[in-house]
Amino acid sequence: MTKFVSLYSAGKRWLSDALGASEDLLHVHAGLMIFVAAALLFRHRMRSRVPIALVYFFAIGNEIMDFFGPSPSTGRLEPWLDIFNTVFWPTVLFIIARRRARAGDVNRTA
Repeated sequence: MTKFVSLYSAGKRWLSDALGASEDLLHVHAGLMIFVAAALLFRHRMRSRVPIALVYFFAIGNEIMDFFGPSPSTGRLEPWLDIFNTVFWPTVLFIIARRRARAGDVNRTA
């Protein structure tokens, strides 16, 4: 298990260095990528709970991996900020999709 956690952590550092992107930016991109990929792969609309649940699952899973990783977090808020960065835009898109679906249902019955 520790070998996997170390490889995971090294892979994240390599990706950050290779792309020249901060970890915060990678969290934003990862959240959006997971959300869109889950909707496409599982053939669910963005208003479905499945894609957004997977974003939250992976965001929390990533922080668990970081907790057990070789370099501990630099502050008490860092894990929470990482989760926030990962889930914020997918959550916004999910809420918009849900509201638009509900508005469409109201317009159809009127």
